[in-house]
Amino acid sequence: MIKILLQEGFALKDRGHYKHAIEVFYKALEEDNTSTELLFEIADLYYRMQNEERALNYIEQILDRVPEHITALKLLEKIFIDRNALAEAEQTAKNIYCVSHNSNDLAQIFRLLNMQGRFDEIFEYNVENPNSSIYFEQAKALFYKKEFAKAQELLEKAIAEELGNQDILLLLGQVYYAQGKKDLCLELAAKISENDENAELLNFLGLLEDYKGNYKEACRYIQKAIKLDADNDKYFYNLANMYFKQGDTMYAKRYYNLAISLNPQNPNYHFALANLYYSEKHYKRALEELPDNLFEANLLKVIILYDTGYLALAKQELKHLFAECPDNSILQEYSERIDSELGLK
Repeated sequence: MIKILLQEGFALKDRGHYKHAIEVFYKALEEDNTSTELLFEIADLYYRMQNEERALNYIEQILDRVPEHITALKLLEKIFIDRNALAEAEQTAKNIYCVSHNSNDLAQIFRLLNMQGRFDEIFEYNVENPNSSIYFEQAKALFYKKEFAKAQELLEKAIAEELGNQDILLLLGQVYYAQGKKDLCLELAAKISENDENAELLNFLGLLEDYKGNYKEACRYIQKAIKLDADNDKYFYNLANMYFKQGDTMYAKRYYNLAISLNPQNPNYHFALANLYYSEKHYKRALEELPDNLFEANLLKVIILYDTGYLALAKQELKHLFAECPDNSILQEYSERIDSELGLK
């Protein structure tokens, strides 16, 4: 009888009839109330029905009986990730790895560390049997740390194992782009399948269209990315750059300001908006927007002061910049211009 119930329950589950499948597995559980596998099927079905509380109840029953039940632990980890309880998900992933000693399960720990921004901790692990998943997560951490050459090395190892892996190809393309290796990006793009559900991919394809000078096409890709992830400030920044390059300062301002509203601490966004105001000769607005912790921003401040006739102030600012970068040709040029106009030559 129980065998027939199991067959019926799995058939209903395969067809997506989750509620009816649960009812059948309940009947099977009445015949064998010691089966952790039946409890797991019920937990998994509740999870698929987005009833995480009931799923957790059955997961707890399983782990009370078998604390090392890997499939139950993995479902528990999924629920923690869904709830953004990343510390709890990380601990669960560690419990799974202690049981399995599987490289993919170690890669999952690395993924959760990446999600929490704890990049250095990934390299504290002794990895005996690295695979493409481990290389990928290690490379992602290095990418975030801006150690692009090391990230590239690991990604090339990963892609050698999984030639068509789209996630690896995309991250490798992003690493190439960050290093200015845009011709390699274009070569790689031919191997990447377009996916309208992947915001990072759409943003990357937009940047490649920008490289080719196809700004309208670049905007189209990045707008799609924003529809998928409207909380990602870099997408708004990239879109603003595309509009600025087309001379559409109205839309550029809008999207720079949206990027700033999402991430007000990013000095590059403020500098870009200041540069736009400078291009329109709105010098006061540009000075108000300039951050004080970027060399390029302080250089623009010198140029604005010079253009508006504040030569003494410009000369004073130049002194600070020369201490930071004495061989900069633009600094040399403006120093000579200011000295000439002040009659110091």
